[in-house]
Amino acid sequence: MVEVRQVASANKAIFAKVNISRGTRIAAETPLITIPPTKSIEEELWEVCNVVEKMTNNESKELEQLPCSSNVADTIRKRGFVENRVWFFYKSRKLKNNDGSVLRGKKMRRIVNKAINLCIIYLVNNVQLGPDGKYGSGVFPLYSQINHSCVPNAYNSWNPTLERLTIHAIHDIKAGEQIFVDYVGNTCRTRKQRAVSLNTTWDITCNCKACTDDALDKLRYRMLVLDQALAAYECGASEEAHLEGIPKLKTTNQALNAAEELVSLLKRQRLCGMELCRT
Repeated sequence: MVEVRQVASANKAIFAKVNISRGTRIAAETPLITIPPTKSIEEELWEVCNVVEKMTNNESKELEQLPCSSNVADTIRKRGFVENRVWFFYKSRKLKNNDGSVLRGKKMRRIVNKAINLCIIYLVNNVQLGPDGKYGSGVFPLYSQINHSCVPNAYNSWNPTLERLTIHAIHDIKAGEQIFVDYVGNTCRTRKQRAVSLNTTWDITCNCKACTDDALDKLRYRMLVLDQALAAYECGASEEAHLEGIPKLKTTNQALNAAEELVSLLKRQRLCGMELCRT
C-alpha cells in the first residue's frame, strides 16, 4: 500500500500508493535489531554494542543507511557518553588478533568508530516496544523513513503477539499523500515544547498547521493545561498542582468536564492517537 520516494537530495519519505481507509493496517514490520528493556542509557548502549558485535555485514550496512542528521550525530559525539561507553565495552571484551595478541591501535579504533556510528543511528531511530518500553526497543527500516507531523495521519504500535511494529491509518489517506506519524509522543504540548524535542533529537523544524497557526497553538496550550489538571486529579495532587497555575479538579464531575473538553479539542484538531483513547 505504500512506497518509498526521494523527497530531497538526502531525504526519503513514505507515500500511499492507493487510497487507504481510516483504521487500515498499513504495515507490520519486523525489527532490524531489538534491545531488551534496560534501566539506564549506560545499560542500553551496552546492549546495543552486544547486538552490533553480532550483526552481519549486510545488517550493519542496512542500519548505516537509516536517516541520521549529521548535526544530531555531531552533537551526540561531542557529549562523549556514547564513545566512552563503547570504548568501555570493547576494552572489557579484550579482543585479540589472529596471533593471540590483544587488539590495539588502528584496528581497535576502526571497530570502535563503527560501533559508535551504529549506536548513534540506533539512538536516533529506535522505537519503544510497548508502553514505556515494556518489551524493550527496536529499529525498523521502513518506519524510520516515515516523516513527522504534529498532526499525523498514521500511528505506530508494537504488537507483542506478532512481534512486529504495526502502522495504522488514523485518517483516510489518498493515493499519493505522504504518511506521517508523531515522533514527540505527547500531543498535549505547546509549539515551543515540541520544537525543542524535534530539533534536539532529530534536527527537525516542523511546518505543519499546528506549528504555524497561532490559533491552533492556543488550543494546544489549553490541552496542556487540561492534561496536567487531569493527571494531578488522578494521582490526588490537585491541591499542589493548583498552586502552579493548573486548574484544581475537586469532584468527579469537574474531572469529567475537563476530560470531555480535552476530547473535544483533540477531535477538533483531528488528533486521534493514544491521547484521545486515554482521555
